[in-house]
Amino acid sequence: MRILLVNPWIYDFSAYDLWSKPLGLLYLSSILQNLGCQVELIDCLDRRHRQKVKSNLYGCGKYYSQIVEKPTILKFVPRYYRRFGLPEEIFRQELEKIPSPQIILITSGMTYWYQGVFEVIGILKDKFPAVPIVLGGTYATLCPEHAKKYSQADYVFSGGDVPEIIHFIEKVTDRKFNPEKIPKYFAQFPPPDYSFYPKLEYIVLRTSVGCPFHCTYCAVNKFAPNFQQKSAEKVVNEIEYLLNKYQTKNFVFYDDALLYNAENHIVKILRKIKEKKLPLCFHTPNGLHPRFFKEEIAGLLYETNFVQPRLSLETSNPEKQKQTGNKVTNEEFIRAIKYLQKAGYKTKDIGVYLMIGYPGQEFKEVYESINFVHQLGLKVLLVEYSPIPGTKDWSRIVTEKKQDFTDPLLQNNSIFPLYSPDSWQEFQKVKDYAHQLNQKLL
Repeated sequence: MRILLVNPWIYDFSAYDLWSKPLGLLYLSSILQNLGCQVELIDCLDRRHRQKVKSNLYGCGKYYSQIVEKPTILKFVPRYYRRFGLPEEIFRQELEKIPSPQIILITSGMTYWYQGVFEVIGILKDKFPAVPIVLGGTYATLCPEHAKKYSQADYVFSGGDVPEIIHFIEKVTDRKFNPEKIPKYFAQFPPPDYSFYPKLEYIVLRTSVGCPFHCTYCAVNKFAPNFQQKSAEKVVNEIEYLLNKYQTKNFVFYDDALLYNAENHIVKILRKIKEKKLPLCFHTPNGLHPRFFKEEIAGLLYETNFVQPRLSLETSNPEKQKQTGNKVTNEEFIRAIKYLQKAGYKTKDIGVYLMIGYPGQEFKEVYESINFVHQLGLKVLLVEYSPIPGTKDWSRIVTEKKQDFTDPLLQNNSIFPLYSPDSWQEFQKVKDYAHQLNQKLL
């Protein structure tokens, strides 16, 4: 069976390739090929695909983009609106190169990126009118009714259960796969398939899915209700396999709880990597939990070359920490920083995620959090809040804001503060303040 996988381009006010790859599709490609399928992938967010781009030392950089007209519902936003990713003509040219598939699987990112999804589906329907299109991913999971009503996909698949996806493909195509070759859970997944990228600057992977925490603003558990980890041995073998096959030194962990169950997991992984002296740089864009740091863990991160580690704090306000999930305290955070310093890290090279724009959060709290982080000599990484359907905060936000977020375009983190017009200028001042403090660390 021939299967086409597509990662659409996006529309937004800003976007940056911070180690972004459609990891779900890459795992799915490996699994489908093991089942005997012929797989093609078109990643419309691959910056290196027939485009001249600049990247930093670790493979990150700006997307090719074009300024476009804002949708009517976003006219009130005083910013340029852009289309990021592969130009449409290149996408159409790539489609001409491949034979007609039996099924097309499209992923989706942020809920408010659905415009690109819709455009790609329209082009695919013109090119392959008789081929069923299945839409999955974040938007399809968090806004399934909207996707079913407006996307024009033939099927909308919600959630991230791979065995269910495989059985769904069987049902749609009236084909049967060898059940013994279908992985039953994440620990059985093969390594992700990067063979579609001739110019690969980094590799993303997971050692686990889900998260043991249930933060009120996060929707991770909508995709993986049960926290699962691969065995340490399998993770190390996977890293070695990917390194040898693709000769790419930058490895990026997409885990939401990389340090959880550390003694049986990440500690064993890093000890083995240290023993093998693998020439790698590791990155943690999803943030590390300060609570789980121990002296040995910090030492192993440093010795195995975790570059500019990122930690998740969100706020230094103790009450807000408890209200949103109780995943860290200030004392635990400070202890983690001391461990990292002792291991050899300079504080200016440690990034700390802080949330801004959280409903009910006063600017005073944000300033206090920024000062708390800066006084420790750390880099502030502000994360703009966005309302996410399905989270514990969702219904409360909709009620308190008295705002209709039915159209996912209004869930964009870049515009959320505009719903409180009086706070917009102050919002910008906070961002400028954090930037100025970060500059002092250089």
